[in-house]
Amino acid sequence: MTKSKNTEYLEKWRAESLEPGHMETKLFMPREDHEKVVAMAQMLGARIPVVLGQLVLAGMAAMAGRNTKPMEPIATPVPPQPTDLSILIEMIDKSRFHKDTGAARYRQIAFLNRLAAAIYHGQRPTIQSLASSVDSHYSQLEILSKALEKRGVVVRQHVPGLTKSRSGKVLYIREDAIDALNKAHLDEVGYPLLPLENHFADVPADNS
Repeated sequence: MTKSKNTEYLEKWRAESLEPGHMETKLFMPREDHEKVVAMAQMLGARIPVVLGQLVLAGMAAMAGRNTKPMEPIATPVPPQPTDLSILIEMIDKSRFHKDTGAARYRQIAFLNRLAAAIYHGQRPTIQSLASSVDSHYSQLEILSKALEKRGVVVRQHVPGLTKSRSGKVLYIREDAIDALNKAHLDEVGYPLLPLENHFADVPADNS
């Protein structure tokens, strides 16, 4: 019997998340309290089972008279500065990654600009939301996202309860995106993208 994508995803997540010596369990709780846990998970950037486990451990420690270390929110990546975004766009323009064509570079620039606009407006963009906004298929934006993620430009952060019934992965532009992209290009192509002075005259012609 073929496993569903959801089943495969859950099995992969369990394998990655279940630490040695830990057990997975289930519990029942009032709906209003569950909603509070979902809100906590969103704030902490952690999955709901992890937050529930921490709450149980904190309660048991309190009963035993022990102090516990509170869970701290995962820092949310800040929106890129306009100058940094401009530098990233120029770097993509100058880049010559082996599998990229000129059209691919233009798509990456458009993707990065659209992502930055969503972040500036306080949105929590996902691949699905970006695809829907331009009436595109999810898979096309997935390819762009993975290429930029591999090169250190963007990152996807899991957010529980992103919608009423589902979690999701929110896209952000990394704070160290400029350095990461420069290093990725140096490693793959053999020369850095920085500095950018007179770069239009420096790059080789590309007729793709």
